[in-house]
Amino acid sequence: MKLLMIMPDAHMHKLHLGPHVRSMREMPLSLCTLAALTPPEVKVRLVDGSVDPIPRDADADLVAISLITGCANSGYELADHFRARGIPVVLGGVHVTILPGEAIRHADAIVIGRGEQAWPRLLEDFRRGRLQRVYEEHAIGDGVLAQVPPPRRDLHRRSGYMLPDTVQATRGCKKVCDFCTVPAVWPDFLKRPVADVIRDIRLTRGRYLVFNDVSIAEDPDYAKELFRAMIPLKKQWGGLATVDIAHDPELLELLRASGCRYLLFGFESDSRTVLQDIRKGFNKPVDYDILVRTMHDLGISVQGCFVFGFDHDTTETFQRTVERVNALRIDIPRYSLYTPYPGTELFRRLHREGRILSYNWDDYDTMHVVIQPARMTPEELYRGFKWAYRETFKIGSIVRRMRGLTTNSAINALGNLTYRRFVRRLYREPRFAQPWSVARPGSPPQENWYRAAFGREDFRCG
Repeated sequence: MKLLMIMPDAHMHKLHLGPHVRSMREMPLSLCTLAALTPPEVKVRLVDGSVDPIPRDADADLVAISLITGCANSGYELADHFRARGIPVVLGGVHVTILPGEAIRHADAIVIGRGEQAWPRLLEDFRRGRLQRVYEEHAIGDGVLAQVPPPRRDLHRRSGYMLPDTVQATRGCKKVCDFCTVPAVWPDFLKRPVADVIRDIRLTRGRYLVFNDVSIAEDPDYAKELFRAMIPLKKQWGGLATVDIAHDPELLELLRASGCRYLLFGFESDSRTVLQDIRKGFNKPVDYDILVRTMHDLGISVQGCFVFGFDHDTTETFQRTVERVNALRIDIPRYSLYTPYPGTELFRRLHREGRILSYNWDDYDTMHVVIQPARMTPEELYRGFKWAYRETFKIGSIVRRMRGLTTNSAINALGNLTYRRFVRRLYREPRFAQPWSVARPGSPPQENWYRAAFGREDFRCG
């Protein structure tokens, strides 16, 4: 049996060195984890379209495609292509879990939710010639995600990623921010046994690794146990965390001792009102200065994310945010646009209010305006977003944020130079030329589509 596993191009930041492409992100784990659960007699080929061409003429008995919302359209086109060739296609991933009624029109089978339990069952059904239309993962009552084998990282091209050694310790998040798809896709917060995580870390080849957890310290006790176990490994690592991590001195010391070199924080806004509106009131803007200083004192670089387009934002928000980023001396800032991903409370609200401008999933990358802002025009929002990026990553601004030569200078310089390249793309590439897809806005969801997406009572039809 020949299995082709595909991730469509997600248009991540990347470097082009002639024909060679290197993604600035970490190596993804979703498909190579499923590959590890695939019987050894199956010949597996894995292709990430973000770094390598997708072989549309590949010889395969089964094609599996993992979809996020921003690449759903290209994924559906690929699925239709392979099915027209007579090859069965399985679709899974975040977008399929959120919109199964839409995805099933392009697939012989879909996987909803996590795949660790469903995938082996699906392959066995396919081998026996009885592939079902829908496979849905069962809930895990004890919150422990056990018996997940080490991912098949060897199936990815290691040189295609700036951070090729990726590890996962937890899945999900206990918080429910209004724009986040995590609660819709993984409603339960799951923890892998620490021994399993340490085993996976030992199998990484490099000195540096990255956790792809949504919030690595969401369970402080679990995080402390993990960090203590990591100390003897002498690895250096980065990941994502929430700002409340700064309130636990023991956790902070273990961060340093375990080799943490950078953390990404979702600051989102400097407005307390905005943060409460988006259900992220646990962020306290008055604590941002303390958090950044604490991280710097520990030798940890701060990647800080801010979002534009909230209902209380005005045209003055852009300059105020850039000034705040510089004052905080955030090592590697990042901006995005308020995007109502399907499955989120934000999507439901803006759909009811008639404020979604584009239902074309190609625009759902947090870099296109897809909503009608409350206090400015879409053009003003997009213009301010691009201006903030350009101002923040001018050489003078970068130098002012740098803290002189530190052990993290190389990390910070690389991150800022990467975003300087992105700013050039933002102003030059045709796909960033307008705030939303006026020429191809997609179709608003019909009532049965909406029920299929969120009620699921009729998604099995067809």
